[in-house]
Amino acid sequence: SEMCSGIEYAGQMHLWKDAEVHLPVLLRDGSLKWVRWGSRHGVQSPFFQGPCARLESIKERKWDRFSPRSVKIPIDRYMERDQKIKPYWVKATPGAVLQGLLATWGDEQRIYVVTTETPAEFQHVQPRWPRILEIEHAAHD
Repeated sequence: SEMCSGIEYAGQMHLWKDAEVHLPVLLRDGSLKWVRWGSRHGVQSPFFQGPCARLESIKERKWDRFSPRSVKIPIDRYMERDQKIKPYWVKATPGAVLQGLLATWGDEQRIYVVTTETPAEFQHVQPRWPRILEIEHAAHD
């Protein structure tokens, strides 16, 4: 079963099962860029297939040829599929983002959702889980 099945952001669903789905990527200057999500199984592509990048694989430098950049994917909630392939939606805490890996090959880019071991509370759903980052909100004067 595929991990990282979808996100909802600003009232819109972005699901892995949809063809050529794009995800929002939060750039350092605060602007949003929409990047095509992953690479389909069975489609010829220089990119790794699937929607996810395992944190362990990144640390083992398997992604190095794609000049990987760690980026933030803003979400309102995200969806996994459980063992019965039922959608399981998790509402994000305000300000939380998914960690993404931005992969570049030539002039093409793809976004992948970074995954780690599943937290105990969600072990019943999936063995792998998206890596959630809590954004620190800078205090404004």
